[in-house]
Amino acid sequence: MTLDTIRSDFAFLDDWEDRYRYVSELGHALPPLPEAARTEANKVRGCASQVWLATEVNGATAGAAPRLSFKGDSDAHIVRGLIAILF
Repeated sequence: MTLDTIRSDFAFLDDWEDRYRYVSELGHALPPLPEAARTEANKVRGCASQVWLATEVNGATAGAAPRLSFKGDSDAHIVRGLIAILF
């Protein structure tokens, strides 16, 4: 899903309740974060819900520039949806 698709979908929705549901649905499609990544180091402090954000470095071989990938998860549906939009 691209940012343009999300933007277009948001523009189509009439009210904030529909938009809230849409973001929540995006969260349902987010793959779960592996238990091994649910560490204190990856936990976001200060949130009312449980949130984890993890990074991985990929492609760090000779001649290839390393790439960062991000994964996240939360126990709150709307936060999971926001993570899905970000990543």
